[in-house]
Amino acid sequence: MRVHWIAVGAFTLAACSPTPKIASPPSNFPDLSAFTAVDPGDYDDLGDTNFLSPDQQIDCVLDWGAHESVICHGFPGVPNSIGGSGCPTVRKADESGGDVPYAIVRSASRCVTARSVKPMNAGSKLVGKNATCVAGRDQLVACIDADHRHGFVLQPSGSWAF
Repeated sequence: MRVHWIAVGAFTLAACSPTPKIASPPSNFPDLSAFTAVDPGDYDDLGDTNFLSPDQQIDCVLDWGAHESVICHGFPGVPNSIGGSGCPTVRKADESGGDVPYAIVRSASRCVTARSVKPMNAGSKLVGKNATCVAGRDQLVACIDADHRHGFVLQPSGSWAF
């Protein structure tokens, strides 16, 4: 009988525990509700979820790798603090998993855009398994992890990651 009451007590504590909260994105991150969702199946490319920006310059992959993060290549507005001359890339700073931010880097090579990938229209939102990306006017692409803790904004006026 004592085991029964311990189990009831444990269940009660678990039921009363607060549910995990989704963090608020930074205040200057685009409002995801202002974008119209598109069918992820329309952006399936051999099992990956890929899209191009409306101007077909930024190439992104959602749910990439074991930790299902986002990687984008070929974007404008790279901060001056990012050295090198290769293709601008944004990806998780540490792909081993965990709670890590995205980082902007330059690859050792030129940008190559996958032209077989479908562009998203401005005003569209693509929801993946672990992230959401939006395409806006003026070459804006922004992506955020499902928990809203990490993401990035790519735009000519200045790209940034968190």
